[in-house]
Amino acid sequence: MQEINMIDSIKEKINNLLKDFERYPDKYLTESDVQCDLVSKLKDIDGLNQLYNTKDQSKSAPIHTEIRWYGQSGKLKFRSDIVILDINTLRVKEKFFRLPSKGYIFNEPKAIIEIKFRRINGESDNKFIQKINEDIDRIKKIKEEVNGTYPCFLVILDKKANIRKSIPENDKNSIYICYSCKENNNNL
Repeated sequence: MQEINMIDSIKEKINNLLKDFERYPDKYLTESDVQCDLVSKLKDIDGLNQLYNTKDQSKSAPIHTEIRWYGQSGKLKFRSDIVILDINTLRVKEKFFRLPSKGYIFNEPKAIIEIKFRRINGESDNKFIQKINEDIDRIKKIKEEVNGTYPCFLVILDKKANIRKSIPENDKNSIYICYSCKENNNNL
């Protein structure tokens, strides 16, 4: 799948999630619910619901959750909610690992998706905005430390209040920011 088509397809699936959240916000009780629903939608993208040969001749799928990232120090520093991997760079057989690991290593993602979810009784606007900005900084740090031209998305679903004006704008060279609240209709 070409990179442009991948970006457009991911945007479409995220927009479907945002619309679903606006119609049925109580379908989503946790951030994990959002993550599961989005992974399900992403698997409808051509080629993402198949197994492929890994670099070390095992089999794996391109979509994974809770992926841990190594920083330049060689230590696990980050965790991403959803990652679409370049399976051709994935290795899962432990004899190849030189660093302490979670049992896999890959060279380049095809896309990274972070999710932020706030319930009606969630943290204050200021605290939620702070967490969003921390995620943006973390994504930028990953992009500095992990080679590639992959897109990154930050999907924000807010049941408490419309804080869209306090959310940074999309930086199409770095991060696509996707925001929705119950009374919002502001998609990509």
